[in-house]
Amino acid sequence: MSNFWYINLKSNSEISQRYAKALFELCAESKTLDKVEKDILNLNKLVDKSEINTVLKSQMVSRDQQALFMETLLKKLKSNPLTIKFVGTVANNGRLKYLQSIMEEFLKTLSINRGEQVAEVITAFPISKKINDSLVEEVKKLTKSDKVELKTKIDKSLIGGLVLRVGSTMIDSSIKTKLNSLKMIMKGV
Repeated sequence: MSNFWYINLKSNSEISQRYAKALFELCAESKTLDKVEKDILNLNKLVDKSEINTVLKSQMVSRDQQALFMETLLKKLKSNPLTIKFVGTVANNGRLKYLQSIMEEFLKTLSINRGEQVAEVITAFPISKKINDSLVEEVKKLTKSDKVELKTKIDKSLIGGLVLRVGSTMIDSSIKTKLNSLKMIMKGV
């Protein structure tokens, strides 16, 4: 059973990557990367809202209705025609449930193309600008990249410390992880 889920997760990732690559190539060809990036960032914020996400993932809403809904939404946002056509194609192909993942892959591809490195830091509490700047400098050294975007998230369950993700590398110095490790040692595992 677990192999089944692994295969599905892998294919979902592959689907998202294929669509993101296609969008990137279309944008590069038509010189609309910046405009479509802005559209995707705006749409990504909206898709996080539960009502829109419900429409995207609902099997009760037909593909045509989903496509019409997304077209109307994107037109209200004054999106680029390429963005509207692309999202319409995603909807008509029954892939709207992957839209968030597709948008994330597109933004990653864009960052890589620009020579930017995206890192994510998760902390129990908001970090100061000084700590943020220090982390950016460390990621620059680690990745040998001049451009680093540091995304921050708050997870109070970490108790303290931080988790830093850069690409496929993760550095976990959270108190939660240290306590869990200590717990395992004490149990004799």
